[in-house]
Amino acid sequence: MPPNLRLQKRLREQGMKTALRHYDQAEAAFDRRDFEAANGQFRAAIDAVFEAVAKVRLGKPLKRGDARKKLEEQSVIAADEGRTIRLAVSMASEKGSHAGLSDEDHAEAVRNLSTAIAFLGLMKLPGLVRVEDVLSKALRSPVAWRLAKDEELLTSCPTCNEDQFLNEGSVSRVEDETVYECKNGCQAIVIVGKPGDSPWEGRGYRLDEYVIRNATDIWMPVLGTGRTVFIPASPAALMKKRPGGRSN
Repeated sequence: MPPNLRLQKRLREQGMKTALRHYDQAEAAFDRRDFEAANGQFRAAIDAVFEAVAKVRLGKPLKRGDARKKLEEQSVIAADEGRTIRLAVSMASEKGSHAGLSDEDHAEAVRNLSTAIAFLGLMKLPGLVRVEDVLSKALRSPVAWRLAKDEELLTSCPTCNEDQFLNEGSVSRVEDETVYECKNGCQAIVIVGKPGDSPWEGRGYRLDEYVIRNATDIWMPVLGTGRTVFIPASPAALMKKRPGGRSN
């Protein structure tokens, strides 16, 4: 897969909608040879990536250079990485949408460097916590048994009622949660997140530090035994607010 398409996929998985929108617009401008507009959008995509990283890693809604500066101060970004990021931003800005004409070679350099810098930002994020990760961390299987992976965990969508394994639909970060979508795009079907300060009864199934919130039953084979157990559906799995109006 070409780097630009792989980056778009990764931005989508990490829930970086703003960065993805700017990057998509940059690619479209580049393709129509509007290089100044492309440079400006690549710059905006870099800013949006590190704003998202700062929100996840530092818990702060920082903007543009402030986000990058604070990440470097907190050693999330190393000093040499910070210099490289500033170079990319400078190249994108010097011939951006308001700075004059840009030729194709310069715009191609900005495109490639911006793509690399966006991947650098993605490296600073923790991986998505999947259902299989929660199971493997919280449960222990006897010798000759094996815990199921996402591709072996069967559930269904409440909207289309189609059975599906957890790896068949899209998986993405939404704030600090991992959200599994129906393979047909109907709705969220499973969410993995933290229990919060005030856990709700009926919202999910807690295993150690995470809660699995499944809208329908998840059937889990106990591999090596020929048996299957299930995680029962949680009636409040997809609720955003606690019954009565309070949020978690």
